[in-house]
Amino acid sequence: MIRSKSSAYGLLAIYEIAKASQSDKASTGILARDVARKYKLPTAYVAKVMSHLAKHGVLDSERGPNGGFRLARRAEKITLWDVLEASGALTADHGDRLKQYPPAVRKMLNRAYEQIMASVQSAASTSTVADML
Repeated sequence: MIRSKSSAYGLLAIYEIAKASQSDKASTGILARDVARKYKLPTAYVAKVMSHLAKHGVLDSERGPNGGFRLARRAEKITLWDVLEASGALTADHGDRLKQYPPAVRKMLNRAYEQIMASVQSAASTSTVADML
């Protein structure tokens, strides 16, 4: 399953950081609250997603007056798949939704989900942050 809020917030944050890295703002990092304010999003949720991106090596995080978040590598080297995976947007957890189905149906749905995710990964691995810019 793709959690749309996590992936959307992660993509917006990456977009803002990548855009800033091309301009004079490259010396200072982008703060989660600035992304949240610009897009009218919950700051805590944006900060959590950006922290996940940093933890997974998509962003670098730095404290201090010039701190904030920056791209961990060049925009051409960060794929849409990297962002989706690191933002916590992808999960195999279906919660209680599949509980009501018989085991054979659950097995079939899980197999289909795995095939869908393989297709998503294949497509998302060819699009980079540079393509957004």
